[in-house]
Amino acid sequence: MDNNEITRLYEEQLSEWDDFRLRVEQLQKVEWKTFDFGTFKIKAQFNPARAVSSNAKLDKASIAKRKCFLCSENRPDIQKGIKMNDRFTLLINPFPILLEHFTLPLNQHKEQEIKPYIRDFLDFAQMMTSHTLLYNGPQCGASAPDHIHFQAVKRGQIPFEEDYKTVARKRILGDDESHADELLEFGRKCILVESASKEKMETMFHLLYNQYQIGEEEPKWNLFVLFEEGIWHLFLFLRKTHRPTQFFAEGDDYMMISPGAIDIAGVFVLPRKEDFDRINKEIIKDVLQQVSL
Repeated sequence: MDNNEITRLYEEQLSEWDDFRLRVEQLQKVEWKTFDFGTFKIKAQFNPARAVSSNAKLDKASIAKRKCFLCSENRPDIQKGIKMNDRFTLLINPFPILLEHFTLPLNQHKEQEIKPYIRDFLDFAQMMTSHTLLYNGPQCGASAPDHIHFQAVKRGQIPFEEDYKTVARKRILGDDESHADELLEFGRKCILVESASKEKMETMFHLLYNQYQIGEEEPKWNLFVLFEEGIWHLFLFLRKTHRPTQFFAEGDDYMMISPGAIDIAGVFVLPRKEDFDRINKEIIKDVLQQVSL
């Protein structure tokens, strides 16, 4: 599997799947704003097609009532995939937030958790060098917390991909070759793990997992991974909660802001025009402070 095979899948699905093609065309016309915070940037996107996902009920009772859209028997016949390994399949995301947006579900219906699959996550970043891989924690934006899956989007669309290169850092563990650093003045809590060794990446990941785990549940976080010039860059965006107070407010104070991985990394997805018109640096800063550890 290589980047050319991924491109062929995407182009074939665009030509065959009318509803998907329409959503991609709509995505190319969405409105954008960019807010510069000096050491990092946040973009806002007005995307009405994401209203269902942003407003979804994610409690166990609601999830149990619906069919899992990531299981092969429930996917539309027109949705094709590529085998990534013996466990995961690559699919286009039929409701994209960004261009070349893919979903990578496990071939079995198992709950969303990263620990047993961190090696797969690193492998897929090495296989998909034209894309950024991401993971939504089950309590931090996953629309299918009952089915383990990753996502991937074409590189160059999320501000953190460039912002992290210039911000100050504080070493947490490791040495110059393999280390974990906290990114400073980044607007939200983010730990960056870097190494050319997959084994050392896994070791540092598990150390941080244990450090931030509370009780039996996985740490609240959103993860991203890039593979560049032989080095993995694993970003751990640590979370306090999924949704800010604005999401639960009433009347004029209500805003449909439900930050998942893509939002926390720099693209606020706003399904309502009134929220897009209203969003500003103060609201963004407040939301990030509420949901970030």
